[in-house]
Amino acid sequence: MIQNRPIIGHIRFSYYGQTDTRMQPDEDGITLARLYDETRMAQRFFFFENLTLPSLRAQTDGDFRILLMSSDLMPDRFKTRLAALVAGDPRFTIDFSPHRHGRRAFIGHMRASAGADGQTETVHFRLDDDDALGVGYIARLRAASAPLAVSTHISFPTGLVLFPASPDSPEGTLMGERGFLTSQGIATVCGPGYLKNPFQMRHGDVWLRWPIYSDPTLPAFIRTHHLTNDTRDRQDNILAPVRRERFSRRAAAHLARADELLADGFPFLNRAGLESLLGRAAQIRSLADLPDP
Repeated sequence: MIQNRPIIGHIRFSYYGQTDTRMQPDEDGITLARLYDETRMAQRFFFFENLTLPSLRAQTDGDFRILLMSSDLMPDRFKTRLAALVAGDPRFTIDFSPHRHGRRAFIGHMRASAGADGQTETVHFRLDDDDALGVGYIARLRAASAPLAVSTHISFPTGLVLFPASPDSPEGTLMGERGFLTSQGIATVCGPGYLKNPFQMRHGDVWLRWPIYSDPTLPAFIRTHHLTNDTRDRQDNILAPVRRERFSRRAAAHLARADELLADGFPFLNRAGLESLLGRAAQIRSLADLPDP
């Protein structure tokens, strides 16, 4: 049956608790201090404000809602900025949750989306707070999900990766990528009998348990790697083969493909500006380095 199901996006914004990242809250406060370090938070805001939010506001189909999930332990200065960034846009809801487990933090919102009788079918997608969606994402998700059964997962595996061109420099570069069941923009149809938030899964393994719909024809996402993603060693191990390919004899073809994907999916961005984001972010040390929201 074709249905116009509500679409709800979920973004964790420095949520202090366990989700699919397997981050464990700690008793000694080390993880908490690292999460809400001033420089880390200022750089997260920089990407959110310059990449994530613009991509959501540029959607060709603006009929969606966004849940920003964070923690009650977030310092007030960060809460204030986050609230100011989405003030006046009724599509955004912020939850500074007291729960330290993602399932508990999200479950009330999931139940509310199902309506008073629990029968409303909805579509839920996930997005990280430093990534972006192509401008046609919501429109394509609405069309693709309309005839799909509850518990079907939806993947748009074509996008771009933005990453440091070398391990010792924040200078950025771009390359097109495809990744089946990539976390950026993965979505699921929820309804009676299935009411899991889109972080309540190991996204790479969902094909083992539920039906999958995949559409590789949409430029769907930009995924970023930067120095606040992971430890330096882990990031460099992940990026080593990507760098080799980006600067291989196919370098010109990779740049042409990146420009094509940007033009089709991200007309509000250009390659030079996007590649400069990593270097600009590396210069930020506190909220004082950011413009007023």
